[in-house]
Amino acid sequence: MHVESPAPVDNTKTAPAASEPSAGERAARGDRLMAWALVAATAAVFWPVTRWLVAETAAREQIRQAAILLGAAAGLVAWQHRGELRVRGDLCNRTLLLLAAAFGAVAAAGLAGWSWLVLPGFALALAGCLQALFGAPGYRYFRPLVAGVAALFVIILAFPVLDWPLRQLAGVGSAIVLHHLGLAPNLTFAGQGGDPQLILSVAGGNFLVATECNGFGLITSGALVAILAGGIAGRRWWTVAALVPAGLVIGFLFNVIRILVISTTARYFPGHYDLLHEIAGTLALWGGLGLIGWIAWRPAPGRG
Repeated sequence: MHVESPAPVDNTKTAPAASEPSAGERAARGDRLMAWALVAATAAVFWPVTRWLVAETAAREQIRQAAILLGAAAGLVAWQHRGELRVRGDLCNRTLLLLAAAFGAVAAAGLAGWSWLVLPGFALALAGCLQALFGAPGYRYFRPLVAGVAALFVIILAFPVLDWPLRQLAGVGSAIVLHHLGLAPNLTFAGQGGDPQLILSVAGGNFLVATECNGFGLITSGALVAILAGGIAGRRWWTVAALVPAGLVIGFLFNVIRILVISTTARYFPGHYDLLHEIAGTLALWGGLGLIGWIAWRPAPGRG
């Protein structure tokens, strides 16, 4: 008797076909691509402003401090919220309104000849790009940086105007304190035309209150730290607004302390004036900024 063997069984499994992206996923991907396209177009339009900003910042050490603080604040925000930040492609009405206002500022600057309009336009563009990429939650985290960038524009424009007045205030303030200490200081104005000089004489030494001594970097960095620290900590806008003048005053006072330290101790370190100048400047800078940051860094209720 012939017995047929059973037909072989095919045990191989067919791999399931890759699932097609849903309509929602395709729409989200399209929104992200559109957001990146808008950011690229905005960056191209504002490239001249960006180049000017970088050049002005690199030209002066006192302004570079502000840029470093902005970079550090951006890194802090990104690290704090690293689990929440992702590219969303948020093309909501607020995103489009911010970008439209930014481009409108550029158009108005070109038509009316008011070149300064591109600066608020840049801040609006930055806000719109952040909103487009990260949505409302991400924009809320980075909002203090937008205010910081706007403040940086003010700092750059104010430097040539405030250099000499700040030198005068620093010299006069130091002389008043030295007088109360019984050291009989003397202030002398020298130079002429567009190159005025202020010389502080105390304890047998003459000290030039130069541009580097005007405290501009410390004063403006103090205001910027108040904006960034208070904003990142989630404090109310009116509290941050009140912290800004406090940061200016603290920065001014620490700059006066720096001048006092240098002018009263330089005679004890002959041949090491440059080193003394750098040490006193560094201690005053980080001491002042540290105090302002400590005052401003108070998380709002409910934000830890």
